[in-house]
Amino acid sequence: MRIAVALLVVAAGCAGSRPYQLASLPGEWTEARARDHSVAFHHRAGGTIVADASCGEGDDVPLDVLTNHLLFGVEDRHELPRIAFQLDGRGALRTRLDGTLDGVRVAFDLVVLKKDGCIFDLYLIAPPDRLLAREPDFDRFVAGFSKAKP
Repeated sequence: MRIAVALLVVAAGCAGSRPYQLASLPGEWTEARARDHSVAFHHRAGGTIVADASCGEGDDVPLDVLTNHLLFGVEDRHELPRIAFQLDGRGALRTRLDGTLDGVRVAFDLVVLKKDGCIFDLYLIAPPDRLLAREPDFDRFVAGFSKAKP
């Protein structure tokens, strides 16, 4: 699972502190890794939630294309229809799918949002048999997202 996180995290392009605020996760989740604009949480029974921001480039790229970039390397995809919705006052795109990454079957729940010159990626990665159990926490995590006030 750490390979999947490493492959999917986009290198952040912003300087300074994280340009977003997040809802807290229940105690079963522990912070696994944090960088300036990226943080990952791991569930002790399997699953990883990541928040990442990239600022200053790609703001004119459609959400579908940004989502596809996160999925490079995922093969044998089985994707549900993508869902457009509002998050923090902006249009966002949610994608649920499963596929193989380096020969391992994994499931994804991805949310991509553009706001104020930044691209935000929020995602859940889990073994396919554990994704549904982790989604309520991910839903709370996504609902609690907001771009930090300047």
